[in-house]
Amino acid sequence: MSITEFDHTPPAGQPEMRTSARHEIDLKAIVQVTGDDEPWKEITAVTSISRNGAGFTLTQPCVVGRLIQLTMPLAEELRAYDRSEKIYQVVGVVQFCNRAEVEGKQVYHVGVGFIGKTPPDSHMENPAQGYRIIGMHANGLWRVIESATDFTPRRNSRFWMNIPMTVSKLKGKSEKTSQKEECMTQNISTTGVSVLCSLPAVVGERVKVACEEFRFYSVAIVRNRKERKNQLPSLHLEFVDQRFPTEKMFLTDNPLEADYSDLNVVS
Repeated sequence: MSITEFDHTPPAGQPEMRTSARHEIDLKAIVQVTGDDEPWKEITAVTSISRNGAGFTLTQPCVVGRLIQLTMPLAEELRAYDRSEKIYQVVGVVQFCNRAEVEGKQVYHVGVGFIGKTPPDSHMENPAQGYRIIGMHANGLWRVIESATDFTPRRNSRFWMNIPMTVSKLKGKSEKTSQKEECMTQNISTTGVSVLCSLPAVVGERVKVACEEFRFYSVAIVRNRKERKNQLPSLHLEFVDQRFPTEKMFLTDNPLEADYSDLNVVS
């Protein structure tokens, strides 16, 4: 069956995965996966979609950090290129793959960030190569680099990307702030963040963090501080009263500016 013959009706019992910015969609895609084993593909209903990412469910797992290809009849306003073509092909980097059970069957909820029409040359040489996001292009597609090591499963997935964030010191035990600094994240998860920041905060101290782009505000505890020669220190913060909405980074058209997203991560 070709993609133009799709019946765009989601299967019965298919769970919806959408944020508050989601609209109801009626779309299917061919998902092609390569890597260590034999390449495989699957036709599935897309549950969340934007110009820079998508969410869907597969019957087999994907490796986080690997590249996969989606082929679908996507609406013109959600495309970064090929707006006049009938079919849209896009490569995505897997950001999460969570096992679940639907109607007694094991499935995998997958989220990808779109990186472009064709994969990097390194993927052609090694389909099992892993990648991590380091920012965003002006057209809304994500920038990636090769990962030196394979992804290690965590309870909360960590995303290596640059997002502007404000960190503020608190006055004593009050919630009032005394000093604040505009920072850039190194990596972030739902429960914490690593930021490049010169603010004189020490381990165990409480600070306030704010990310206007994702309307996120929380108190956090400094869990570690790393001094680095001729570079900004890095603060490792654990969020106390809120969880960062990482799903919005890939499943919605977030407002990150190209001026920020073109910055590289400093290891």
